[in-house]
Amino acid sequence: MQSLRAYLERYAAGEVTREEMLDRVAAWPLEERDLDPAHGLPDHQDNTGDVLGEAVLLDLISEEDYREILRRRQLG
Repeated sequence: MQSLRAYLERYAAGEVTREEMLDRVAAWPLEERDLDPAHGLPDHQDNTGDVLGEAVLLDLISEEDYREILRRRQLG
């Protein structure tokens, strides 16, 4: 499986259009967060919902992008 984190980094670098990113990430098969005590942060997993929140904090995607992804995920 491809890494959501890496895909969002490609988007931030301008390699992917916004509309393509929104469509693809909204359909991305997210994994459950692994609550491993050895990892205080979910930085060992690249395909969780936490990665989306982290992407906003790192300015890889905007808050508007985040809201739109969630909206599209709900529409299914």
